[in-house]
Amino acid sequence: MDFFKYALYALQWVDTQQLWVSLLVGGICFALVFIFQGIGLYVIAAREGVRHKWMAFVPFANTYFIGVLAKKNRVFGKVDTQKFALVAAVLECVLFGGFLLYYIAHYKLIDAGCVYEVIEDGHYGPVSHFVLKHVPPELGWAAWCYEMLYDYILSWMYLVFLFLQIMVLSAFFQTYAARRYFLFTLVSVLFPIQGIFIFAVRKNFGMGYRDYMRVEQERQYRMYQQYYQQNGNFDPYNSQPPRQNNYNDPYQNNNFNNQNGNVQSAPDDPFSGFGNGKNGDDPFN
Repeated sequence: MDFFKYALYALQWVDTQQLWVSLLVGGICFALVFIFQGIGLYVIAAREGVRHKWMAFVPFANTYFIGVLAKKNRVFGKVDTQKFALVAAVLECVLFGGFLLYYIAHYKLIDAGCVYEVIEDGHYGPVSHFVLKHVPPELGWAAWCYEMLYDYILSWMYLVFLFLQIMVLSAFFQTYAARRYFLFTLVSVLFPIQGIFIFAVRKNFGMGYRDYMRVEQERQYRMYQQYYQQNGNFDPYNSQPPRQNNYNDPYQNNNFNNQNGNVQSAPDDPFSGFGNGKNGDDPFN
């Protein structure tokens, strides 16, 4: 599917009559990212001891292989990631055939001169769109593909594939890039650069996301423990009482019992100059 994404991006910079240019540019960009992704998957599979490493360089099969490498994390915590990856690989194959048919139909109609550009006035200026005119009977199938296949079939199938892709990539990056798995998954879905991220995490060891969270919590525990020990304060995690030698009671001069049960004398009254009311010199009387 990334191939058609690159082709669609390239189509924004070329004329509609030069559809082959967008396909060529899309093919080159796809090949580069695909090679990086294949290398990343192969290195991870070799280190993890996963068989069938050749699947890393086979289109559609590599989508399933991503789920195989992410088996340490289940989708929704219950469903095997390989099952999601298998369905995603099959659907990706079907979508590729559907988009390829759509592009062929589009090219046939353009070559026959059946696609016309219409420019209309919009709220923000002229808006152009393409319409079909004078379609010969032998290109009826192409006209149906042009008008119906993409909008009513491929678009809905792609939404299902997008959901499956999010689940599989999320499990994969939770396994090999747990700290940034959400960012990597989001960017990989929005832009066809998942192969770059897979290549970047090829040296990371796989682990379950729950194991990662437990290790992260232990690391934060040790960090806070070290912080309190270095600053001479009590450690709330060890439930230790305050250190008696370093603990200064701000109320030690008050007429209250201290921690040892001794009674301390009360401090001087700061308002003694105004009278204490015992001798009848209360200024408020």
